[in-house]
Amino acid sequence: MKIGIIGAGNIGGGFGRLWARRGHAVRFGVRESGRKEAEALAATAGGDAAATSVAEAARFGEVVMLAVPWQAVPEVLAEAGDLAGKVLIDCTNALKWDAQGPIWAVPAAEEIARQRPGARVVKAFNTLGAEHLGRLGGEGSVKPDAFLCGDDEAARQVVRSLGEEIGFGVVDAGPLRNARVLEHLAVLWIHLAMKGGLGREIFFKVMRPGG
Repeated sequence: MKIGIIGAGNIGGGFGRLWARRGHAVRFGVRESGRKEAEALAATAGGDAAATSVAEAARFGEVVMLAVPWQAVPEVLAEAGDLAGKVLIDCTNALKWDAQGPIWAVPAAEEIARQRPGARVVKAFNTLGAEHLGRLGGEGSVKPDAFLCGDDEAARQVVRSLGEEIGFGVVDAGPLRNARVLEHLAVLWIHLAMKGGLGREIFFKVMRPGG
């Protein structure tokens, strides 16, 4: 599958490496100021991975992952251009901070869907730390759960498959209106990790009777 990742930080870079190593063609879309770092990242990913502009990564991908800080979203969406028909994975969190910790600020996925109405938006991979990406698939390890939601069932299935193949348990949370719930779940993760003293090693897991 052709995957364009807008952003090459800890999340975008981590997912891109994992998918490239499983045979997907990956393009890391960055601005010119980040090109050298993205080229180094692509080299470590191996396979069919390369650094490109944001626009080129967006054109390339059948699936496009939006993995940038929330404040950068308007600009990179403008650079990405038309995303009609593409599966658009939104793993952003729009937050504010005060002395007590993070606060949910904006319905990020719904705003992205409003700005790109032709895109098949799936909220996913926003409730975890990048540290887990390096430990996925370890023998005997418990799989972190990744939650996803979106209005396009086929797009949700694509993202489910991409998550499962790199070692996540995937929980389908239904329609895109539930993205607000996942964004609040991210607030909880950040609070517990950063303010609650539990550290960034924690992850969410849905447990069923009997294990």
